[in-house]
Amino acid sequence: MPGSLTLSQTDAATNKAAGKSDRKEEPGFFLERLQSPTAHDITAIGTLWQKSGLTGPGHDAGRDLATCLNSGRGSVILARSAKDATIIGTVMAGHDGESGWVHYLAVANDARGTGLGSGLLALAEDILAATGLAVNKVTVTDPAVRDFYRKLGYEIIETVPRTNAQTSEIGNDFVVMRKRLKS
Repeated sequence: MPGSLTLSQTDAATNKAAGKSDRKEEPGFFLERLQSPTAHDITAIGTLWQKSGLTGPGHDAGRDLATCLNSGRGSVILARSAKDATIIGTVMAGHDGESGWVHYLAVANDARGTGLGSGLLALAEDILAATGLAVNKVTVTDPAVRDFYRKLGYEIIETVPRTNAQTSEIGNDFVVMRKRLKS
């Protein structure tokens, strides 16, 4: 697909060796920088975010994607199945001029445990570091997800109670986690 990234030969071989691909020489997924989402993409992304527990019913994924893509400060990376181009992962990386922020890191249930989530996060961190940012932050509600980020070098720096208007959709307290980026 034009404009999309694929895994290196080493990564593809690792994927194959780990049984993570049903094609002999290709990875089980490819990466794409989202630039002009179709209505189908927006629906698929919104469904993935909801199934991953990141948003609630009726959330407007198109609005969030448009805000990121039109800001001039963000990127959305999609992971698509190599079989049928189904969206199986997302990550949104952006910045506020001081810190990088990762949002909507999501992986489809059948692709979990493959390293896709940590790979998408690493790519987002690389994008943010390349813009000269020294710190990345993420907000998290789920304790299991907090553990995922902790294992990847993030630390909790703040807890925000659910009475905050930002959490009304999700309804849970969230924490802000931070990691120093490699320069």
